[in-house]
Amino acid sequence: MAFVTRQFMRSMSSSSTASASAKKIIVKHVTVIGGGLMGAGIAQVAAATGHTVVLVDQTEDILAKSKKGIEESLRKVAKKKFAENPKAGDEFVEKTLSSIVTSTDAASVVHSTDLVVEAIVENLKVKNELFKRLDKFAADSLRHTNEKYAGHGGSSL
Repeated sequence: MAFVTRQFMRSMSSSSTASASAKKIIVKHVTVIGGGLMGAGIAQVAAATGHTVVLVDQTEDILAKSKKGIEESLRKVAKKKFAENPKAGDEFVEKTLSSIVTSTDAASVVHSTDLVVEAIVENLKVKNELFKRLDKFAADSLRHTNEKYAGHGGSSL
């Protein structure tokens, strides 16, 4: 499925009609639902590339574990990336971590986000319930386009 999607995206991106009619979408605020390994990784990369991120999961304990894992991962990245300048590495870690906030209430944060990424359990029923619930609270710009709902591994709705 992912191969087909990439092929489709390549053909769409090279199409002059697709390019002419495509809207420019600027994503500054990202909400990642699911604080497991995949969700934490997505949140880390989004924050490290300058986005503000809300990481959402069911409990504060899960979110604390996620943030700890993100910090450990960032420290490894900083150690390699800033080997010659450890102070810059520390600044990178702190800046990235400061771009990530956590919440246990997805409905309360989706109204002010540009992109919602789901990284929850691979259960279609659970995913459908999540998006049905979020649709009630999402900003109009999110509700009226499929482009801003993203799932990892090609499992988006």
